[in-house]
Amino acid sequence: MKQAIFFDLDGTLWDAIEQIATSWNQTMERLNLKYRFTKEIILTHMGLTPEETGPIAFYNETFEESMKLFYECVHDEIVFLRKHPGKIYEFEKKVLSNLCKKYDLFIVSNADKGYIQNYLYGLKMDKYFIDFIQYGDTNLPKWQNILYMKEKHHIDEIIYVGDTIKDKIECEKANVKFIHARYGFGKIENDDFFIDSFLDLERVIDQLFNK
Repeated sequence: MKQAIFFDLDGTLWDAIEQIATSWNQTMERLNLKYRFTKEIILTHMGLTPEETGPIAFYNETFEESMKLFYECVHDEIVFLRKHPGKIYEFEKKVLSNLCKKYDLFIVSNADKGYIQNYLYGLKMDKYFIDFIQYGDTNLPKWQNILYMKEKHHIDEIIYVGDTIKDKIECEKANVKFIHARYGFGKIENDDFFIDSFLDLERVIDQLFNK
């Protein structure tokens, strides 16, 4: 039986909130617009698709204009993160190094094209992962991207690690097991399986795969 662990990125594998806020504000200054983004505002965007984020971020614009502005920000953000990547979590490299010896590791995110690469290559984390997919690659919701990767790599059983209620809902749609990364950006009521630190992950993974 081929078992794999799928990871969300923001709030699960890294924290790039401060860098994203800085980049988006620089874009607004370049475009001479009055929108400004704090870390708290950016947090409300985490885990959403572009079509969900654009109208929230640029609430005074038409949908078409909000999406245009969103993609201006995303383009600048991805370039900015190449030189100013987010921060990984404590014990992350140690735990991923152990896990990738037993299981295949993947990243499935709602990010735009090029975003995951900043984590993988900017922080030299690519050696731990078999493959990745993001919304910008397929324009598909996360649950469909999970199933796409499952079929592509002939995986029998998946555990998904994420930090938001939306991650959990997407996993339910894909019929895969879910672990809540409580140290991340989201709160989930009645989370059945959770971790408060990367140090907890191996134990919970082994427990879930043996259920």
